[in-house]
Amino acid sequence: MKERIKEQAFSSPILSAISAALFAVVIFSVPSLFDVQDNALFVLNIVCRVVAAVSAFVLAKICGFKLFNKPKTTVSAVLLFCLGLIVCVNNFPVIGFITGEVRLLNNPEIVKYLCYCAAIGVAEELAFRGFVMPLVGFGLRDKNHAAFWTVVVSAAIFSLCHLFNIFSAGVAPVLLQVGYTFLTGCLFGAVYLFTENIIFPILLHTVYDVGGLIFAAPFGIAAGNMWDTYTVIITAVLGLITAAVFAVKLWNYKADGKSQD
Repeated sequence: MKERIKEQAFSSPILSAISAALFAVVIFSVPSLFDVQDNALFVLNIVCRVVAAVSAFVLAKICGFKLFNKPKTTVSAVLLFCLGLIVCVNNFPVIGFITGEVRLLNNPEIVKYLCYCAAIGVAEELAFRGFVMPLVGFGLRDKNHAAFWTVVVSAAIFSLCHLFNIFSAGVAPVLLQVGYTFLTGCLFGAVYLFTENIIFPILLHTVYDVGGLIFAAPFGIAAGNMWDTYTVIITAVLGLITAAVFAVKLWNYKADGKSQD
């Protein structure tokens, strides 16, 4: 059975990657199919993400993908992780907290909220960076600048999967989500490529979601104005700098697994 799965994965890597991504989307969407109370929905959501994470981990092991290598500490690896961490921390309403325009609410469910964000980070990174991305990389292995295109294509698959939210969130918000998840998908993918350890994109993804979902239902951890003028400017400048650095580093990534530091 394992050999059949491995053979199928490597005979049609891009198709297998897309199939795995759609499977993850289906699993993540299961909680929305049930009309249950918040606590039950929360537990069901976590269970579904655990199922997806375990499934991705098992598939990665079957295919021989090593997710927890000794972390690389090259200049590029450290630089990209630090830049990525700054981007993710910037997803918190830092300026709003400083100016008082954003305030934390006395919400007793903050622990559940943190668990929820961690579950998203673990499940999506194991599925999309731990399994989908290596398969895409195998399919594009003979292409010039294969590392660059591997990260871009796998991030595109990741972002397009969010189109399924259009049934619950509306067209405009989902199109915006598709755009920024493509960029974060590139960020997480590049960090994984350079560090060679899935823990780092999981950490970044979790931090990003803790900041980005802080106003979202059903938890409502904070209230106020997220997008003040200073935050918009800082986010735009930081985004351009980070995108440029990541693009150059990925484009110059060598086929032997080393980068031009």
